[in-house]
Amino acid sequence: MSMRKHLGRSRALRPSAESLEERQLLSATVSGTDTAGDQWTLTLQGQGTLQVAKQNDSTGNPAALNSATEIKSITVSGTNPMNSVLTGTVKPAPGSKGEVFFQSLREITNLSNKTGGGLGLEAINMPSFYLGVTDPAVTSSSTQPVASILIPDGVNTLKFGGVDTTAFFGTDPTKSPSQDNQNDEFLIRLGLPTSIGTSIIVNKIISSAQAPATTSTGSTGAATQKSVVFDVAGRINLFQANQIDGNTQYAPAQESFTGGTILASFSDITSGITGELGFVRVGGNATNFSVVTNNYMSNMYIGGETNNISVLTPNGSRNFYFGKGFDTSTILTHSLENLRSNRGAVNSQIVSLRMIGNLRLGGDVNNSTFLSGYNQGLGSIASTVNSNLSSLTSASAPTIPVGTPVAAGNINAFIAGNINNSVFVASVLPISQTQTLNTPTPTQQFGQTGDAYLPLGKINAQVEGAIQNSTVTPSQPNVAFYSKSVKLTHGPVTPPAVVEQPLAPTPSPVKLVGIQALTSPTTTTTTTKPTKTVTKSSATPKVSKVKK
Repeated sequence: MSMRKHLGRSRALRPSAESLEERQLLSATVSGTDTAGDQWTLTLQGQGTLQVAKQNDSTGNPAALNSATEIKSITVSGTNPMNSVLTGTVKPAPGSKGEVFFQSLREITNLSNKTGGGLGLEAINMPSFYLGVTDPAVTSSSTQPVASILIPDGVNTLKFGGVDTTAFFGTDPTKSPSQDNQNDEFLIRLGLPTSIGTSIIVNKIISSAQAPATTSTGSTGAATQKSVVFDVAGRINLFQANQIDGNTQYAPAQESFTGGTILASFSDITSGITGELGFVRVGGNATNFSVVTNNYMSNMYIGGETNNISVLTPNGSRNFYFGKGFDTSTILTHSLENLRSNRGAVNSQIVSLRMIGNLRLGGDVNNSTFLSGYNQGLGSIASTVNSNLSSLTSASAPTIPVGTPVAAGNINAFIAGNINNSVFVASVLPISQTQTLNTPTPTQQFGQTGDAYLPLGKINAQVEGAIQNSTVTPSQPNVAFYSKSVKLTHGPVTPPAVVEQPLAPTPSPVKLVGIQALTSPTTTTTTTKPTKTVTKSSATPKVSKVKK
């Protein structure tokens, strides 16, 4: 049999059509240059239209796209949540960081003919674009943010560089937001997407605060905040940042949920779908960072230092992981399953209606309070925070009550260090207490004659070091645990092993809706064999070999 006949018979037995590569409609591409000489490109794939406006020139009209000016506004409309993806790329100029700033990103809401609901985007992927004030003539307003990302119809994945409240591109520093003596808000408001939920990935967020200004009469006003607010309707699947920074000198008091960076997940007004938090992840340091929802949070991880961290979850929390320590932080929740910190706790507190299930601290505990079995009415507090965010009134702080003790509080604590001026309490009504918890240090007095120990309160603890509470509980200076039932043992405690900085590279690409892989194109993996070395790049697609 000839080779030709053999090949012909094979094709006849296995007929097939050639597969075509996946294609997607390219709606628009806009390119330009910024003041640093960086060359940027914005591309909208799928359905929709794209418009980009630069800063106004001397005539009051938007400058040319290729001029040395910043982006004032980015507008998309007519999008489809199943295929519309906005992508931004930057080619840095020599010596530049390659950070392109914009002041506004807006999606014009549009309705579906079939469902009557809004149509948003599948993804926004612009990792080198940062939100900031690019217009030197911008003025503050109590009803409008100075810079914003507004996607009323929702987006499944939002990936951008981040927010910098200190960035300014004008020549008169008195017109900079950091010098205007006003409470300015940088707002990222995302509506409910068609399905799945929302994921947000940023590199860094920088909030700031301004010292109180002295008036002409010599009186001193109030400090002003430059807040960054993520106001999201429905579930946040993932919030990921490499670092969250802020000016701590004029930071608000703990539990205020004002100023700094605020991540909020609340119910969608139209559908009633509740808010919820899946995974909040900060790889580095986190400063002036508040997380609030009207429902539940699954996981929170901070790999670096913490400073002024606040969390409010009325329906409970699952896991907290702190790489550098649980410092100057507050958690208000219905219940908490696990909290692990490689170091100890400093000036921090946890207040839980039900259990604090597994608290494992790898160092000393200083000036901290852990309360289980206290009803604070967190749903009402969350509603107040939501109202403040909706009206852009971030300057007013909700009042956080101490809470009413209830029965059946439960704490399991393992401390690999000393306990200094700190208490662990389950369902105890002290004979004297303050009315609010809006103070960074413990103010309640436990261990006094007349304290009421409610039924079913239980603490199980193991402490490696000594207890010295002469300031917080002077009547019982060597006691830190108060409950109807306390089981305390002294002995070695194994510290947790939370991953901390420097973080290892991501072992495999992280896939999100609308973005194929979140991985560095320079990351390589080398596999060594006895006779040869093969180097594979995570950014290089695999090539299939056809057997002959």
